[in-house]
Amino acid sequence: ETLWRIAKMYEVDVETLKNVNKIYDVTDIDIGKKLYIPNAARRKDIVTLYPSNKWKYIIVHHSATDLGNSMEFNKAHLKKGWQGVGYHFVIDNGTCGKDDGQIEVSPRWIDQMDGAHCKASEMNSQGIGVCLVGNFSKGNPSKAQMDSLAFLVNKLSSYYNIPKRNILGHGQVSGAQTECPGT
Repeated sequence: ETLWRIAKMYEVDVETLKNVNKIYDVTDIDIGKKLYIPNAARRKDIVTLYPSNKWKYIIVHHSATDLGNSMEFNKAHLKKGWQGVGYHFVIDNGTCGKDDGQIEVSPRWIDQMDGAHCKASEMNSQGIGVCLVGNFSKGNPSKAQMDSLAFLVNKLSSYYNIPKRNILGHGQVSGAQTECPGT
């Protein structure tokens, strides 16, 4: 998350966040640092859109885990030798300190980096990776997750002119051999 995005999510001034949390250089904030957010409004999802012609697909995944969040996936993906979390967005299921249906934006999205979520058909370079926390071979996503997924997909597909036929589950990508995002 960026300090700007956190401020927007909770309708708090960036300078207030910096002062209250004694942040002098925003580039020195470590992943996982807890921030105090004074007078926070109810959290709202903020999705920043960047001008680009590279995004042609949206690829939907499940984490195949019962719990997690972007920070947990970042740790796991770093251990695999990746450049952090492989998805552009993570939609939480209410575990690991995040709200059910909360949309987390990864550094890959903010930096407009290729994903590390689907090698098949070169989707990492042209597909926006969205991961819902949960194992959907064993259960279903929550209503809050599905509402957030619909909001996010509609926003991304509209802005980047991605046709419905290019919104795929990971296992629907030609060459992918997985049941992701679940059965």
